[in-house]
Amino acid sequence: MTILLSSAELEHFAKVGGLADISAALPIGWEKLGHEPIIVLPKYGCISESDSTTLIDMQIELTICSHTVHVYKTYIHNTLIPVYLLECDELYDRPGIYGNPDGYADNDLRFYVLCKAAFEIMIKLNISPDIISAHDYHTALLLPMLKLDYADHPLFSKTKGILTIHNAQYQGWYDNDRMHDISNWDFLKDPYESKFLFKNSFNALYAGIYFADAVVAVSPGYAKEILTVEFGEGLDEIFQQFQGKLHGILNGVNYDVWNPEMDEYITHHFTINDVEGKVKGRHQLITQLFPSSYNNESLPVFGIVSRFTSQKGFDILKGCIEHYLQEDSIRLVILGSGDRSYEEYFTALHQRFPKSCSYTQGYNESLAHAILAYADFFLMPSAFEPCGLTQIYAMKYGTIPIVRHVGGLKDTVQAFDKDSKVGNGLVFRNFNAIALTESIENAISCYANQPLMNVLIKNSMKTNYPIAHTAEQYLVLFSNLCDHH
Repeated sequence: MTILLSSAELEHFAKVGGLADISAALPIGWEKLGHEPIIVLPKYGCISESDSTTLIDMQIELTICSHTVHVYKTYIHNTLIPVYLLECDELYDRPGIYGNPDGYADNDLRFYVLCKAAFEIMIKLNISPDIISAHDYHTALLLPMLKLDYADHPLFSKTKGILTIHNAQYQGWYDNDRMHDISNWDFLKDPYESKFLFKNSFNALYAGIYFADAVVAVSPGYAKEILTVEFGEGLDEIFQQFQGKLHGILNGVNYDVWNPEMDEYITHHFTINDVEGKVKGRHQLITQLFPSSYNNESLPVFGIVSRFTSQKGFDILKGCIEHYLQEDSIRLVILGSGDRSYEEYFTALHQRFPKSCSYTQGYNESLAHAILAYADFFLMPSAFEPCGLTQIYAMKYGTIPIVRHVGGLKDTVQAFDKDSKVGNGLVFRNFNAIALTESIENAISCYANQPLMNVLIKNSMKTNYPIAHTAEQYLVLFSNLCDHH
């Protein structure tokens, strides 16, 4: 089966969050199962692929403009999975991927050209994909294109389109008239007839849902939640309308990358039966991030690796974490960036409590792996979480997740029971500082009881959500769609 995947992010090329990880891990899983994935990605300013080769030069002609696109061919790291990079400097050679905080004003055009170019590359190379795998609103426009613009093309007459929703909060709101000028789609001419018009804007995610042959939410829990007003992000009635083609498939992890026995980003490796490397790595992490006079290694280390958005629960964290830093009863290690108000808060927190709080702004792959591998606990008190990958990464290293019972977190983290000694993490239900405080107290209590903590660490490290299983579930869905043709 030939599978064309296009995403705004791809691990080792351009990354903001978990979308990059899964956009790389899924094709690797598909290839190992004997299929042929192909990836199309913009060549952002942050990408410098020295080993890529120029393959195609082509012109993308639109009603309002024309863009010359140079296509380079390279491969996913350590594989033979082709990645086609679109070089179009006026669209993609900019800082970052999306343009923070509100996005680049021409993101409608940037992502439309990405989708259009994906089809044109297939035509140039005479490749007929069985499946088109679109991810979030950025490439959701592949699906109306498939049904409206390329349905009669012999290469795509049997192609099925799948939209994976990693986070329904991000929907791609574009000016309706401008989207019509870009796409020339007739259904956008009359806004009263347009099914995709909300608040006088075109909604890219909704268009993708409407034209997709199947829609995948990234966990079974999230697939149920988005049918409700609380989690549907204004699209709950749409998800209900198309519930028949909505599926929940839990994201999996590439354990060749996230593995304490062979992680290339950490210096001290360890196994479930010998965690000495975690002890050494923990010492290294504390020494690296805190002045030597503050190196109290008897205190539990809590880690955060995250994008900074309100979704991630930092508002309730603010309501309880300072007490522990003031008391000097924990060490808090933070890596991340995003919403400026949270960046400023964590910067100030570090300045107020330098001996108990470390904050590194931005993203650093080595430090991310070190925190997830060597911290004692991993804080992820999300308001909602479609799947979440970092809690799964953390558990493989025996770093105990502290999470809310929501979305993919409730699908992957089972509350630890001290009596039965069953469970792999610490879980709270109510989204408030009191509930989170109880979980932090529970963590400190577990940490003080080393035999109990050892059981929890082992339970955590036994947790297994391999990408191979996720890839297989997608392939079953793909096969069913193709068989029904």
